[in-house]
Amino acid sequence: MSKFFCILALITATLSLNAQTYQDQLRAIHSTVIEQKDGKSFYVHTVKKGQTLYMISKAYGVEVNDIIAENPIVKEGLKPDQKILIPFPGQKPSSGSQKPASVSPDPGSRIPDYAEAAIPCVSDTTARHKKYKVVLMLPLYLGEVDAMNPETATQEAIDNWNPVKYLPFYEGFRLAVDSLQKQGLNITIHVYDVGKDTLKTPQLLKKAELRSADLIIGLLFNKNFQIVAKFAHENKIPIINPLSERSDVVINNDMVFKANPSRNSQLESLAGFMQKSMYRGQIIIIRNGQFKDKDIADKLKKECLDRNLNVFLAEGQDVAIGRLSKGKENVVVAFADNNAYALDLMRRFFELRNDYTLSLVGLTDWEKIEGLETDFLNGLNTHLVSPYFVDYSGAGVKKLVRRFQEQYKADPEPLAFEGFDIGFYFLSALMKFGKQFPDCIQDFNLKTSQTSFEFRRADNNAGNGFENRHWSVYKYENFKLVRVD
Repeated sequence: MSKFFCILALITATLSLNAQTYQDQLRAIHSTVIEQKDGKSFYVHTVKKGQTLYMISKAYGVEVNDIIAENPIVKEGLKPDQKILIPFPGQKPSSGSQKPASVSPDPGSRIPDYAEAAIPCVSDTTARHKKYKVVLMLPLYLGEVDAMNPETATQEAIDNWNPVKYLPFYEGFRLAVDSLQKQGLNITIHVYDVGKDTLKTPQLLKKAELRSADLIIGLLFNKNFQIVAKFAHENKIPIINPLSERSDVVINNDMVFKANPSRNSQLESLAGFMQKSMYRGQIIIIRNGQFKDKDIADKLKKECLDRNLNVFLAEGQDVAIGRLSKGKENVVVAFADNNAYALDLMRRFFELRNDYTLSLVGLTDWEKIEGLETDFLNGLNTHLVSPYFVDYSGAGVKKLVRRFQEQYKADPEPLAFEGFDIGFYFLSALMKFGKQFPDCIQDFNLKTSQTSFEFRRADNNAGNGFENRHWSVYKYENFKLVRVD
C-alpha cells in the first residue's frame, strides 16, 4: 500500500510549468516590419543572440537558401542586431536572369503553423534542445483513495480497487520518461485524473496548459476520449489512444493516433506472414459457425488470394481434415473464442500430426484461452497472432523488468509494458522530429518492449488519423514462445 501512495505523490508532482512550446518560440521570432524592394515584399528581421538560419527559416516558413539568396553576407555567420531581409513565402529569390515577382505586402500576414513550415522527414537537429509539454490523462479515481484500507479489506476487494487499475500504465510511462531524460529529453508532464464523468472533462480542457500542449496521451473511456480528441483537433495537438480497438476513433480527426491495431489489419499481417514463410504449403481456413465474426474467414481468404497463396475455405473441422495433403505442409487457420471448441480442434489435429505436416494458426485471442495443452501447442507448430508479445528472454526486456522491480518493488504487468512503449516511442519521435513528427511517423521505426508500431492514415485519407497496423506472430518451439515475424 505504501507503494501506491508513493506513486500518487509522483503523479501529482510536475517537473516544471515554465515550458514554452516550439511554435510559441517561432511566433516570438517573427517580425512584423515589412519592406518593399525591387517589387517584392520582405520581412525585416533583427537577429538575436542564439538564433540560427534554420530557426529563422522555420519562423517565416521559407527555405534557408532563399534567405541566403537575399542576404549573401549571412554565409559568414549571423551576428546579433544584424538586419536581414526575409522573403514572403512563395516568392522566388532574386536572380540576375529572372525578373522578381511582384507580391503585395500583407500587413495582417500571420506566422505559418509549424505544419506549413515543416522540414523534410529527417532528424530535426534543433528538436532535441526544445522543451516539450506533454499531457497524460488517466482514470486514477483519486476520490476513492481515502476509502481504501488494506488492513480491513478482503483480497477480492483489493483486486477491484479502481485507483490501482491503471497505475501500471503510468509506472511504465514514467520509466520511459526517465530513460529519455538521460538522453537529453527536456519535458514537462501534466497528469490529470479523468474517469467516466463526461461533465468534468470540458471544464478540465479550459486549463491553459492543455491548449499549449505538444502531445496528449489519453488512456480514457470512449466518450471522454471523443471530447478530448475534438479539443485536440481544434488546437492541432497530436493525441494518442493507447488501448482502444475501435477504428472509428481516427475517422475525421487527423490528430488521433490509435496504438492498438484493428482486427482487419490482423488479417493483413497474418496473410503477409504466410506469404513470406508458408507459401509452399496449402492454407486451410476453417469456418467456425459459432464464431462471433461471421465474415472473418472470407476476409482472410481474400487476403490470401490477393497474395496468390494456395488457400481453401473449409466448412467445419471434418471438411478441413478431409482436405489435408501428405505431399506438402498444411497450414490450418482456426477461429475460436471458447475453450471447448479450441480444445476439441487441437485434440483432433494432434492425433494426425504423425501422418501430415501440420502448422496450426490460432485466431482470435487464443493466448487468452485457458486449458490449452502445451504438448498440443508445441506438437502442432502452433502460431499465434497478437498486437503484443513480451520476450522475457530478451536483454532489453530483462533490463526493463529489473528497473521496474527496483523502482516499484513489483513485477511489471502487461499495462506497464504498454505504458513504457507508448511513452518511449512517441517521446522519441518528439526528440527526433520535433512537433512535425506526425508528418514523419509512417517512416519512424523503433524497437520497444513488446511491439512495433507501423502507423498509417486510416483509409489513406488525409482527414483521418493514424492507426497502428502491426501484429506480432509468434509460435511454440521447444515448449516456449518464440517471436517469428
